Amino acid sequence: MRIILKINEENNIKLSLFEGKREIDSLEWKDENSLSRVLLSKMDQLLRKNKIGLDKIFGYKIMSQVPENYTSFRIAKITLESLMIGKKFNASLK
Repeated sequence: MRIILKINEENNIKLSLFEGKREIDSLEWKDENSLSRVLLSKMDQLLRKNKIGLDKIFGYKIMSQVPENYTSFRIAKITLESLMIGKKFNASLK
């Protein structure tokens, strides 16, 4: 499964869970300069709702209408990269 995060120019955020090309579920919200506080909580909510552990997520993609140097994009990228690093680290401990 894969996580896709979409950010548009109006700061609308869509967090989706995909299996192959099929969207399983998604959450949408308006970012009000709170992405750093909200994103992990929304990912947890999406995964728990679908009874999926982080171990089932193999990748992510950010689709953004805002440039990569915008704070929202950078926060999303760092958060998702950190989850993937944490997942690899956790797997190596087993």
